[in-house]
Amino acid sequence: MAVTNEITRVIGSDVVKMGERAATLTGEIHEPVYVWTREDISNAVNNGVDLVVDELTGSERDSDLMNMVVNAVMTLLENPHYTLDEVITECYDEDPEEVRSWWSGW
Repeated sequence: MAVTNEITRVIGSDVVKMGERAATLTGEIHEPVYVWTREDISNAVNNGVDLVVDELTGSERDSDLMNMVVNAVMTLLENPHYTLDEVITECYDEDPEEVRSWWSGW
C-alpha cells in the first residue's frame, strides 16, 4: 500500500485507483491504468475457482479441471507459447498422459 500511496502522490489520484493494485504512467494518461502483480492475478483466479466450487459443490473432476485452468493461466502469463502438455509438465509431478487420463477415464 505504501508504494501505491507514493505513486498517487507523484502522478495524482486521478490516475491511480487505490487498493491492492498499483498504477503505471506511460505517456499521456486520461483514464486510470491498472497494473496487477502475478500474485494479484493468482489470488483472483484461485478465488474465482473457490467461489464456483463452493457455490456449485462440483465434483472432484470439475474441481481438478478448474485447478488445471488456474495452472494454465498462471503458466501462460510467463510462457504464452506453451502447449497444454508443457503446462502439465511444469505444474504436475505426473507426465501429461497420466494427467490427461484423469478426464478420459471418468
